[in-house]
Amino acid sequence: MKKVLLTLNNNRISGIEMFTVLLVKYLDREKYDPVIGVPTDGPICRYFKSNNIKYFIFNNNRVGKHTLSGIKYLFKNIRENRYDIIHAQAGTAPCLIGRLLRTPLIIEHRHGLDFTSEAIRNMSFAETRYEKLKKYLSDYSVTVCKSDRTVLIEKFGYDKDKVFTVYNGIEDHQGNPDKNEHVKKIIGTVGRLTYQKAQEYLIESARDLIKKGYDFEFHIYGDGEERDKYQDLIQSYGLEESVKLMGYTDDVYAVLKSFDLFVLPSRYEGIPYVILEAMSLGIPLISTDVGGISEVIRNGENGLLIQKENSGALSENIIRLMENEDLRKRLKENARSDYEKFYNIKKTVGDIEAIYSRI
Repeated sequence: MKKVLLTLNNNRISGIEMFTVLLVKYLDREKYDPVIGVPTDGPICRYFKSNNIKYFIFNNNRVGKHTLSGIKYLFKNIRENRYDIIHAQAGTAPCLIGRLLRTPLIIEHRHGLDFTSEAIRNMSFAETRYEKLKKYLSDYSVTVCKSDRTVLIEKFGYDKDKVFTVYNGIEDHQGNPDKNEHVKKIIGTVGRLTYQKAQEYLIESARDLIKKGYDFEFHIYGDGEERDKYQDLIQSYGLEESVKLMGYTDDVYAVLKSFDLFVLPSRYEGIPYVILEAMSLGIPLISTDVGGISEVIRNGENGLLIQKENSGALSENIIRLMENEDLRKRLKENARSDYEKFYNIKKTVGDIEAIYSRI
């Protein structure tokens, strides 16, 4: 049996963390013995405990991802346990430690590249060099979409035979969500309140739609460094009654079921879990056309795609969907069908196990 260490950079329950949980849940336990390393205590640890998932905290309960004491603890843990496989979720420190300790198989899983397409084109020499050096820290890299794989190969010189695309998969929570009993239609989004997620464009769209007389509610779930900025923006537009910052949620499915329409206004993404979750529930959706999203969303067939940083286009498409019942019905049915065919967690785990078998 191969010992597998999966490392995380976060203690909350978001897309990367849920991928890791599902991977551990569905791995073949006759072949693999997984344990998860998490930097600090938090909601994900309570989830581990309730589901009997083996884990350890490597940052000594201190705040942060990779403090010096945390890296020392992680080094000690890897040295003592002699893992056969290190599978790092978007983190180079575990890969470097694995290299130093000669772990047989090291995988870095890139859950979306952390920069916009413009940032990639305008990278400095030093930034490009740093990204190129990362490939020497792992035996294989995994991306969640083909577009990210292309960037690693063409921009950063990764070996095409050592970069695999594995689409995210989720468990089936069944479609046909409970009917929203609110008088007003709810348009919502779920994600960290960060520059990447660009929720300000949903707020701007809300202002435009309210001015035009549409009586929608806009629910924004998540927390992060942009919260105060967004709260100030809502107040400056006089939208306190229509746009709600709902805070962090650890029950994304329940939240999605309350939406009449899901919106993802991100500046950059890989293939976010929340898109797949909305598809699995048959929630009609609008997303910006960034990263690998167009590999999942077929514009006009199972969702609508718009240009990023364009609140006008978002408003137009919200109206288009909310006023066209036939279009909503077609998008919902096709999204649910595509989820069932392509984004089941068992297929995802099978693809990961195929990489593990290369040890």
